[in-house]
Amino acid sequence: MGEFSFAKSERLLRPEDFSAVRKLGKKTHTKSFTLFVLHNKKGLRRLGLSVSARVGNAVRRNRIKRLLREFFRLNKTSFPESSDILISVKSGTAVSGYEEVAEELKNVFSRSDRRPL
Repeated sequence: MGEFSFAKSERLLRPEDFSAVRKLGKKTHTKSFTLFVLHNKKGLRRLGLSVSARVGNAVRRNRIKRLLREFFRLNKTSFPESSDILISVKSGTAVSGYEEVAEELKNVFSRSDRRPL
């Protein structure tokens, strides 16, 4: 598994995992996203995405998911180690490109004044 890959083992897949992260994880808000982070004992960073139909049509939802996966793939080391990360997209999100996603999420994980999430 390469540094810039996004393997199946790095994905949240089971509904129980999504529920646990949403219920027990530490929550942070940005303009377009709500992030939940929960420590796991698997030694992996795992990503889950939640994009409601209220965000837009299927083309728009899939575009946002592709952008979020790409950000995760390229910036894995920015995310906390051994954690499950759930990114929920807020309805009415106006994110249109990778730069916007990267700018918004990098601010969350690069805060030097406090420990990230």
